Amino acid sequence: MRPHFLFSGLLSSTLLASTAMGAEVNGYVESRTQYTRSRVDGVLPTSAQPEVQQLFEFNGQLRQDYRPGGTVSADLSLFLSMAGRYRSLNADQEEIGVTPSEEAAAQPIASINELFLQHEFVPAFNVLAGKKRLIWGAGLAYNPTDLLNPPKDPTDPTFQRAGAWMVRLEVPLEKYAFTLLASPAVVKQKSGLPQSILTYPSWDKQDDELHYVIAARAYALLLDADLNLMLFHSNLYRNAFENKTQVGFSFSRYFFTDYELHVEALVGSGSPRLYASRDCVASPEAALGCAERGEAFLFPRRIDEKRIRPQILVGTRYMFSDESMVSLEYLYQADGLKKGEAQDYLNGLALLRTGEQFGLDPSDINFGGTDPGLPQKFSFEPITRHYAFLSFQKPKIRDDFTLSAVIVSSLQDLSGLVSPSLSWSATEWLTLTASAFIPFQGPSSLASKKPDTHEAVSEFGLLPLKYRGLFQARLFY
Repeated sequence: MRPHFLFSGLLSSTLLASTAMGAEVNGYVESRTQYTRSRVDGVLPTSAQPEVQQLFEFNGQLRQDYRPGGTVSADLSLFLSMAGRYRSLNADQEEIGVTPSEEAAAQPIASINELFLQHEFVPAFNVLAGKKRLIWGAGLAYNPTDLLNPPKDPTDPTFQRAGAWMVRLEVPLEKYAFTLLASPAVVKQKSGLPQSILTYPSWDKQDDELHYVIAARAYALLLDADLNLMLFHSNLYRNAFENKTQVGFSFSRYFFTDYELHVEALVGSGSPRLYASRDCVASPEAALGCAERGEAFLFPRRIDEKRIRPQILVGTRYMFSDESMVSLEYLYQADGLKKGEAQDYLNGLALLRTGEQFGLDPSDINFGGTDPGLPQKFSFEPITRHYAFLSFQKPKIRDDFTLSAVIVSSLQDLSGLVSPSLSWSATEWLTLTASAFIPFQGPSSLASKKPDTHEAVSEFGLLPLKYRGLFQARLFY
């Protein structure tokens, strides 16, 4: 029996049994209709990207207190998908329809967003075991210190609810809190369900390593400011770092009642980021030579570097009297690609488009941690050094409408993405949302150039889409 059928039966039986036991049960059913205009002439392949997609999500959330201070909680989703209109280019550079591979075709997906048991031994000590989303940093659109969870969508930061498997010990006090946790990576999964945790299975033994992270956090409320100090030690957990220790910090405080300031930073030496080998991506002939010699086209060349390369996010937000909110954040990554490195990266992607046999596809490189969480509306992976996030939200327009707009921009080449959305709470149990995702190019003088045509390509011009429109209907129960 397929995993998603088992999961569907588990979801239904769990909700029915929990309702019979008097548990708190709720959730929603959502229809997501999406149209994406593929950038077929871009540097990234589009043959696996459907232009038309219909996604149905069946979500169930339950909470059962088995004793005072003892709770079992679950947040489970099953996705059914229909997709069509896959587009690409033929040998004559003409746009054509293509048949997707079995891996690219729409498949049912299950997501265990959260599933945990929390037991309070005394008011000042509790233990949690299972899967939960924990974010200790103060960032809104992005969190440099979030090493645990599937990444969030900066255009809708609260959309991603999937967490990480863990065992957590916590001491919550009135103005302080101390946390220690251990999280094994999901290194193998199918249809969204984990197949192997911590180590690779015997039938796919990619390495003999343990893939994990151990984290400690100390929290304090001092002078009306929220302070977090974090320590992480990881081994091949979502990246190539082995036996790596990093330090995190976050600060958040309101000033003058309505102005909030926050800072979040992750500090450590080296970087697991993949960089293109300039000698291998300079030309198709150079790439062929590297392939014959077995040299890597993409490799983490700063993995053992002793130089400190921090990631720092600084931001502020303001709440208006009508509950509207505006926020502005700046992200700096010391390991991000500089202009020359971005050009090498583009050269590699261009070679990938003309010859995937050269092994330039980053998706083929896996260092453990394969859980992507909920299917995202927009996936964001910062690759350069400087970014800005600007968002505005105005609720209660004619009581039932909420207008939002988000701009994500690379300050290195001034490209970015605009995402407006309008949500209507039609009833207490039905919400309708229309949104769009429109990338824009920066000035050609700041952009990298295609090696064959010298066409300017900014960072957000790398996206395999020209625009995306989306309509959601969510029915709560």
